[in-house]
Amino acid sequence: MKSPQNEAHAQNEIQVPPEDEVKQLPQKRSIRTLVNTPLKRLMFGIQILSYVLIVGSPALGGLLGKMLELKPGATAGLILGIFIAGEILFYGSLAFLGKELILLLKDWMKGLFKRRRKGV
Repeated sequence: MKSPQNEAHAQNEIQVPPEDEVKQLPQKRSIRTLVNTPLKRLMFGIQILSYVLIVGSPALGGLLGKMLELKPGATAGLILGIFIAGEILFYGSLAFLGKELILLLKDWMKGLFKRRRKGV
């Protein structure tokens, strides 16, 4: 049997659930939570640069080829080189940023294609 003292003491204690039972709300993914260290900030900057190089390789290569007065074959090689450099930077930075970047982009794309309710 419990004594009245033990029973009163048990009523005054605060019951804290174990950490496994505590439900944590999922944190909303954002760029701020992705780039929370200086290395990740640098890698995110390289990621953006890689996008510019990949998409802009024809324009960049064409402009550089014209400025350097290169032959069309050499200009095509320059464009390919810029594209390959962008790909290398992309996969290199992706290795450091990892799954969080993929999930962030996935959430962003879902938001773009999400149907909106009528009347809202």
